Amino acid sequence: MMRSTLVRSVVLTAVGVGLTFGLTACGGVDKSDLTAKLKTESDFKGLPSSVTDCFADAMLKYGDKDDLQKYVDGKIRIDYVGGMDSKDAEAAGQKCADKVK
Repeated sequence: MMRSTLVRSVVLTAVGVGLTFGLTACGGVDKSDLTAKLKTESDFKGLPSSVTDCFADAMLKYGDKDDLQKYVDGKIRIDYVGGMDSKDAEAAGQKCADKVK
């Protein structure tokens, strides 16, 4: 039951977060900065790095790049990052959450 609660929390957080792959190539958010910021969130503390990296990749693929930068800069909370409304974004978040053992 603890695992399902954690997975649900992480998935819901990721769904509420913006996810956008490839922004580094076009001057966007750096994955290492995003990963470091995610690790400060209570839902991500204690998760394996592979899971956090997975969520960062998903965020970089589907998220709003301006919101992601604001999030990394501490100007907005993770819940306010846009771009996680699509089924693809939800599926990506679920795939990451499934890595939690």
